[in-house]
This record gives sequence, structure tokens and C-alpha cells, in this order.
Amino acid sequence: MADTWDLPEPFRPHARPDDLVPEPLRPHERPTDLGMEDHGAVPSAVQADATLPEAIPLDRTALIGLFHGPDGSSALLRLPSGSVVKVAAGESVDGGRVTAIGQEGLRLQKDGREIVLTMPS
Repeated sequence: MADTWDLPEPFRPHARPDDLVPEPLRPHERPTDLGMEDHGAVPSAVQADATLPEAIPLDRTALIGLFHGPDGSSALLRLPSGSVVKVAAGESVDGGRVTAIGQEGLRLQKDGREIVLTMPS
């Protein structure tokens, strides 16, 4: 077996490039003022409109997103534990198997029955 020092100069690896700057470059500091103003607290009417209580069930698996692309469809699920996972058809999740993902929702085969999950409205 040949040693790397037996290789001709152009093919021999160098420990450190010759043109490397001695001091590593630092990123530019981010300006503290980006032109955004603090508008204070959000009015309660806006908070009420932006928050839908009980929009998704927190005690069971809920569909919170659908993605459709050239490589197929996938979905975002919120599990009863609170974690969010991205799944595709054929994958196992929460003790079941995703059988299909369509424009309207997701089908999950679990405990011998099919569960259809749709997006919250």
C-alpha cells in the first residue's frame, strides 16, 4: 500500500491551504435598529380574532398541515404528546399507519379501523 508521501506533489493533501487568512472572518454585526417599531400590546379584539379556542383537539392526533409536491404528499400531525411530526403515506405514527394523503386530509389505519383527519376550519 502506498503512503500519501509517495504521491506526486499535485495529489498530496496539504494540512492547511497556503492562502488561508490567519484570522478567521467574523460575521457582520446585526444592526440593533432594523427600522421596526414596537407598537406595544396587541389589542384584545385582535387577540380574540387570531386565537380560536379548541381549534384542534389536544388530547388526540390532529392534522395541522398538508404539503403536495412533485415528490408526493406529506402532512404535519400534532400528536397527543404535543410533538409535531411530518409524515408521508405508508409511514407509521401514533400506533397506526398513514394510508393516504389527499387534498382534503389524511387517512390513518389504526386498531383495525380507518380514521380520516381533516384540517381544522
